[in-house]
Amino acid sequence: MKSNLKTGLFIFILIFLFSSIFLSSFAAEKEYKIYVVVHGGIADPFWKVCENGALDAGDLYDDLEVIYTGPAVFKLEEFMAYIEAALASEPDALVCTLTAPEAMDESLRAEIAKGLPVVAINAPDLRDPEDRIPVVTYVGEDSYFIGVKAAWETLARFTPKRAIFANHHPGATHIEARGRGYIDTMKAKGVIAESLDITEDAVKGAEMVAAYLKAHPETDAIFCSNTMRTETIIPRLEADGIKVGVDVKIAQMDASSKILEYIQEGKVMFTMDQQQYLQGYLGVVFAYLSAKYGYIPPPAPVSTGPAVITAENIPALEDLVKEGYR
Repeated sequence: MKSNLKTGLFIFILIFLFSSIFLSSFAAEKEYKIYVVVHGGIADPFWKVCENGALDAGDLYDDLEVIYTGPAVFKLEEFMAYIEAALASEPDALVCTLTAPEAMDESLRAEIAKGLPVVAINAPDLRDPEDRIPVVTYVGEDSYFIGVKAAWETLARFTPKRAIFANHHPGATHIEARGRGYIDTMKAKGVIAESLDITEDAVKGAEMVAAYLKAHPETDAIFCSNTMRTETIIPRLEADGIKVGVDVKIAQMDASSKILEYIQEGKVMFTMDQQQYLQGYLGVVFAYLSAKYGYIPPPAPVSTGPAVITAENIPALEDLVKEGYR
């Protein structure tokens, strides 16, 4: 009898040990899946830099898969469909732009209540604090201040007669906030200023800016917060005989090799770098650490800019822009 008990106990211990080893091995091999969903066209040079940051962060961890996705061009309905698809895949965490908080609120709030860590990047929830989606943190720029800063930098160089904010993403709350910051600051200095909806189509947008300047030839300042649009607007205005940098002066958001070239040529006064690589990178790192270990990241906003780039900064940035880091 004692022999049987000892044998049974030995077998039980072996089963327990092997089970523990198996379960430990299974737990160690768990792979975390994080979706990064952005509203802008994912082929847009700006968003490729953000993607580089997100994927580089994913490469830090052997047990992490990062899926970066979003619409080809900004369309709110398509963006929302990508958000819903990401949630339906049951990720371990979500990193996303809060481009339309009211539309996103119900879906995100429900998943957050179930324990899903959500990190916002690039576009924050700008509603009153008590109404905001309870994300774990936000990584990015202060949208309204971006506009204020663009106006300050412009006014430091000259006082415009008339200024416009070229809105390339109508309906995106953070882009509209940039416009308000710019327009409010200009108006406070007595400058006529308004927002111009140039749509998500860069070529169509350039035509709209050209038409506006024909209707309002006294317009001598433009704030355009997208590289692709500025790169399209400048040659279109020049085709009308407008001396960009002289007749009309442009303030810009974000960097590209062409924008740096325009700054050197005097066609763009300056650009502001919100360092979107960091938005993708830190967004993924914070989401992963929150999902795996329950870490609480730094409180919002984790600011990534803006830094003002002028001609004197270009030598240090040229290679980084080409390599997709800035």
